[in-house]
Amino acid sequence: MNSLWNITIQDYINIVEMARLNKKSPGDSMEEEFAEYAKLKGLKPYANTEFTKKEIIEEITSKNKTILNIETDKNGKQKSEIIKKREDLDKS
Repeated sequence: MNSLWNITIQDYINIVEMARLNKKSPGDSMEEEFAEYAKLKGLKPYANTEFTKKEIIEEITSKNKTILNIETDKNGKQKSEIIKKREDLDKS
């Protein structure tokens, strides 16, 4: 089961800082820090799903929503992309 969360940029920065304090390297999982932060702040997921990440992105973008996807590799290099509905798919 995957949970969907809606957090602010400041929440994300705080979680990253917690991970740094726990000696995490860029690209390491921050799930433990995220769970601890969510508990401290009383945050709850807005939905749970059995979809994979790819399926979630396809479902959300099909409803004309936009997603900011940020990924960090093991070398600490970040890649971000804005994912939105492709207009050319609607014209077929």
